[in-house]
Amino acid sequence: MDFLFDINLWIISIKMGFEIALLSVVIYTVLLFIKGTRAAPILAGAAFIFLISWLISSVLDLAVLGWITAQISTLVAFLAIVIFQPEIRRAFAELGKGRLRNNNQAKTKEVIQILNESAHYLAERKIGALIAIERNIGMRFLAESGVQINSELSRELLCTIFYPNTPLHDGGVIISGDKINASACFFPLSQDDGIIKSLGSRHRAGVGVTEETDCICIIVSEETGGISISYRGRLARGVDEQRLLRHLNNFLLNSKENKNFSVSDNVERFKKAVSQSEDNQDEV
Repeated sequence: MDFLFDINLWIISIKMGFEIALLSVVIYTVLLFIKGTRAAPILAGAAFIFLISWLISSVLDLAVLGWITAQISTLVAFLAIVIFQPEIRRAFAELGKGRLRNNNQAKTKEVIQILNESAHYLAERKIGALIAIERNIGMRFLAESGVQINSELSRELLCTIFYPNTPLHDGGVIISGDKINASACFFPLSQDDGIIKSLGSRHRAGVGVTEETDCICIIVSEETGGISISYRGRLARGVDEQRLLRHLNNFLLNSKENKNFSVSDNVERFKKAVSQSEDNQDEV
């Protein structure tokens, strides 16, 4: 009997340990995913209010407040869908993402070079541009809002599209692999209050499209000729030729050549670039 009791206790302990480990991984993954996004301060604020309400109702024995606090838990799922809708959509999109379409390293290097040269050609002439480079998450729903092109990528064609007063210059361009997929596309504007107010709709659209997908977005300012690059809702401004080339290599080339080069590596490197760009802007 004692032997069976010990076995049951051992099995129960293993199950509890497994459940605790599984919940820890899930909670850590969720926190890691929303870190640095709009969801992070909202979640922290909601958790703080819930904890304070629960403590007050428990200590002071407030029945009504305790009942309301208990009922809030039933609304968490619906509130999460509404509040964290962009993050949830991006999470499901990343779960179902496939491999990169363009696995040819030589072709990828050529694409990177064309993008780099085009961005600086446009910047020198203060021609506004918005270029989204598709990665793992498909952008068909955004491409359908514009004009389908499906043409080979070239510096001449890309710069011509953004030339002022041409039919396709207004909106964003989507690059898929080594082709220009669509032009004059409407990108969602970011609602992040942290974006500098002086930045216009082009920069907000550049940030907004990276909140919805895992694409890289290059923005050229029509007013200043400055080049910015956006990734995962973050914006690095004042990017020079070498920095732009380095970012494009990290996101489009290094992640395919090096299996140990993870998404978190890209995020951390880009965070440093964003901090440097903000410091430079403050100095100016």
